[in-house]
Amino acid sequence: MAYITKFKNKDLENILIQYNIIDYISYTPIYAGIQNSNYIINTKNKKFILTIFEDKFVIDNINFFLNLMIYCNNKKFFCPKPISDSFSNYTYYIDNKPSCIFSFLEGQSVIHVANHNLKSLGISLAKFHLSTLDFNESIKSRFNINFYNNIIHDFKEYFQHKNCNLLNIFNSTLNDFVNLKQRKLKKGIIHGDLFPDNVLFKYNKITGFLDFYFADINYLVSDIAIIIISWCFTINETNQYHLDLYKVSTLIKSYTDIREINSNDLDSINILCKIYCMRFTFTRLTDLNKQQDKGKIFTKNPDEYINKLLYLSKNNINFRLIKDNA
Repeated sequence: MAYITKFKNKDLENILIQYNIIDYISYTPIYAGIQNSNYIINTKNKKFILTIFEDKFVIDNINFFLNLMIYCNNKKFFCPKPISDSFSNYTYYIDNKPSCIFSFLEGQSVIHVANHNLKSLGISLAKFHLSTLDFNESIKSRFNINFYNNIIHDFKEYFQHKNCNLLNIFNSTLNDFVNLKQRKLKKGIIHGDLFPDNVLFKYNKITGFLDFYFADINYLVSDIAIIIISWCFTINETNQYHLDLYKVSTLIKSYTDIREINSNDLDSINILCKIYCMRFTFTRLTDLNKQQDKGKIFTKNPDEYINKLLYLSKNNINFRLIKDNA
């Protein structure tokens, strides 16, 4: 989430009327995030989230993302629910940008990840994958091979300065990722961005997933890979990243208790962990190089996922063995 577009009082008045929101008290901009503008709308009895969409890809595919969140709510999988206005419209334009009012989910994201968080997350992720099996809308992924090759080309000197082997690791990972097609892995709707700040907990129970704007149709185990690289790494006493295999085991076991995955999927997780390390490195680099107000946009360090990629390249993790020993 982010705070990019300011809206005028007149815009807010129109929104409150259009959506029949009563007992309004105040609004609060949400400053954390990199993608869309977000505000908490406070009323006497409840809260709402107002999102103004800034990302062109999201705007072009807004119906897919809104329909997916409506579908999930109808399946009793909790995420922000788009709310229709008095004319049954889900979007309202502010400064020629589509906006939407969402339900507000209670809870907080975790800062220090514990094993019980991974257990709950594995269960919820498996339920999400099962609940969306019948969602039949499609979307084109924004992260194709051209995306990766263009970033490698544009930031070649940066990568060479970071590590002399990095370009070779990138090319090897891309080649392995392309060859995953031969394994015929199970595909479906993935969330695509399940960082700790996109999962809310209350009393140690998950209350919902946030930010579905990187969702697409992809290998289902991609979400497991994303969780592994964003939840299961720790920093050791020498300030180096280290993968906590017990957390990984807890995640995979809790997931497979609900939805079984085969050895082919497990053997592919290593490659998927690496490709998503690349993706998060590359998107963070492009965000850092955008001309944006850093006081309103929360940017993240791309070096984190370079270091995690180097770790994974040095240590060939056997995720099938981890699952068997869980």
